[in-house]
Amino acid sequence: MINYIRNTLGVDIKEQKCDIYTKLPLYLKNEYEYKQYKIEGVECLFAKPVEFSLIAYKKHLFKLTELTKFNIVLELDSITPYQRKALIEEKISFIVKDYQMYMPFLAISLTQRFERKMIVEKFAPLTQLVFLYIFYNNVKLTAVELAKRIDCTSMSVTRAYKELVDSGLFRCEADGRKKYIVPNYQGGKLLKMAEPFLINPVECVNYIKFDKNFEKMSVSGIYALGKKTMLAVGDRDKSYAIFKREKISMLDITFILTFDRYDVVKMEKWSYNPAILSKDGVVDDISLILSLADNKDERVQISIDELKEKYEW
Repeated sequence: MINYIRNTLGVDIKEQKCDIYTKLPLYLKNEYEYKQYKIEGVECLFAKPVEFSLIAYKKHLFKLTELTKFNIVLELDSITPYQRKALIEEKISFIVKDYQMYMPFLAISLTQRFERKMIVEKFAPLTQLVFLYIFYNNVKLTAVELAKRIDCTSMSVTRAYKELVDSGLFRCEADGRKKYIVPNYQGGKLLKMAEPFLINPVECVNYIKFDKNFEKMSVSGIYALGKKTMLAVGDRDKSYAIFKREKISMLDITFILTFDRYDVVKMEKWSYNPAILSKDGVVDDISLILSLADNKDERVQISIDELKEKYEW
């Protein structure tokens, strides 16, 4: 059973000493054969019935969970289509060796035709935002917890987590019922390994008349680089970043055709919200580096290298 689970899912699984018999009443001791496992850090109790009855098992499952506090997995040698359908509808975990497993507590519902890993070429914008948030804050959060922090759905963060794991940069870990992703590298090593996947967050640029409301936005571009390094910049280099979903019309912006005026600034539309990672009104370092990667100015590239040294990148 261990080899089947390990080979099918590629997860860490270890058999534990089964010491739950003292907690069980006589009828539960006699009705099942038990084995105790730890799968990706999650304690599981496999229960193999002497004779399987779905109605009886549902009652026994409640009692086993109450007494052991483990995730219970029904182990069967075979299963009928009706039984499989009923168990899944009831969200009851089960496993049939070499055929099928269903463990909703691990967010797993797989057969031998399980979903293959995603081939990651470039990060989706939200995946990059999630990556950078974890990198800067060095946090271990569930998808639900992180979704609240970056103002998006937990489903979207779950997809981002999957992409980060499929990239090989992160791995899944569990603490009881909570699941997290943890980086496989640290610091500059993580950035170097992530570099092929990173994208330029800037989707488009407009040159527009300056408005005092812009000062509430995140400074970006060369002007931001000047605030972080020794690069000399002036008012004519001013640049601001906004999330692409923000409505420009709400800012009362006047578009103009002459770009050589002193009251004109650069407005960048980003594929993810720059404000989430900004600090002191300036976009984050790594996004800034990525946004200026194609700039041919030698002074800019020297300053980018200076900023990279901060992370040993």
